[in-house]
Parts: sequence; C-alpha cells; structure tokens
Amino acid sequence: MESNVNERRKHKRVATKILIKYSSADQFFTDYIQNISRGGIFVPTHDPLPQGTRLQISFSLPYCEELITTGGIVVRSLHADPQSGLSPSGMGIQFQRLTSENFRLIDAYVESLLV
Repeated sequence: MESNVNERRKHKRVATKILIKYSSADQFFTDYIQNISRGGIFVPTHDPLPQGTRLQISFSLPYCEELITTGGIVVRSLHADPQSGLSPSGMGIQFQRLTSENFRLIDAYVESLLV
C-alpha cells in the first residue's frame, strides 16, 4: 500500500497565503507562505535558497496581532522543471527555536482551517 506525502508528515499542514519576511546573511526577502504546519512552511519562489541555508523569519498569522519571529533552515529546495512537471519552485523551511506561545498560535490557526 502506497502512502502519500500528507500521511508521512508529522504535523497537520494547511494551505494559506501569509506575507513573510526572511533574511539570510545580508540578503532580505519578502514572499508569501503557501502552506504551514507547526513544523514549518513552504514558500514558493523563483529563486529558492540552497538546502541547509539558515534564515531569520518573521510573519503574522491572520487575525493575530503578535509577530512570529524565529529562525529557520531550508530543508527542501525545489527548482521547477517544465519538462518533468515539477512545480512550483520554492523551499520548505523548518522552524527553529519557536516559543511555546508560537506553537500554540500556529496550532490554533491550522486547526481553524481544518474545521
């Protein structure tokens, strides 16, 4: 029996569109989060950063005034290839050093979209 990606994930993940600001060394970026879980995010971008890149991340969840600021690491870097059908380009970013309050906010947001 074949399992799909969602069955292998540790945490519930939901589609979303949240503005994110992130930086690596002296580079600064603004994009949108495509999906989120308590473990991390996927950010579609034409120029994904290499796997292993460490980032500083900040974003606000909808209807939440608190800014979530944390570290992250690129764990997947995808480059679209029209011939193989791989799309979109982007990167999977795993959260590093989230506070318990940040976990609570993300979990509540994810659960609100699963209802």
